[in-house]
Amino acid sequence: MAREAGGRVYGTALAEAAQDAGRLEAVARDLGALSAAVAERRDLSGALFNPAFPDVAKKQILKQLSEGADPLVRNALLVLVDNKRLHALADVTEVVREADRRARRQLELSLTTAVPIDDAEAEQIRANLAQASGHEVTLQRSVDASILGGVVVRVRDRMIDMSVRGRLESLRLSLRNARLGSTGGES
Repeated sequence: MAREAGGRVYGTALAEAAQDAGRLEAVARDLGALSAAVAERRDLSGALFNPAFPDVAKKQILKQLSEGADPLVRNALLVLVDNKRLHALADVTEVVREADRRARRQLELSLTTAVPIDDAEAEQIRANLAQASGHEVTLQRSVDASILGGVVVRVRDRMIDMSVRGRLESLRLSLRNARLGSTGGES
């Protein structure tokens, strides 16, 4: 998922402040809950993300929503409003969540297969990835018949394509870019 540059900057700053304060897990949890509430309620997101809606009113809504949340969350939300960056809330949230997962040595992976795999097979893959990485691994599974076979694994912002479609595409590019020598002795 592509993130807005501002979302990365604000998210990183919030994550670092929370880490320094020893409250990264709480900040990630509170910000995630608040972000989900905003995303789920159209009336709320409509008001908060409307550039014509007054910043004073946005701040009042956010103060009420963040009642009981970690003070770093409330302050970050108000800074986003002040700097006209509230639209980056989802990106900020994802950056903070990722920082929390890294701090707790957790990996959230997306595993795509051409056909459904059973729970035992998925657990074996998860266990192998956990052992290889030294992290606690959570798998999100999906099926995409267009990959033809093999698997595609997404980890954070990286994709490891071990699918038949990926291999065929790589072979096609290699053949296209290959320099074939002259044949038949022509000069």
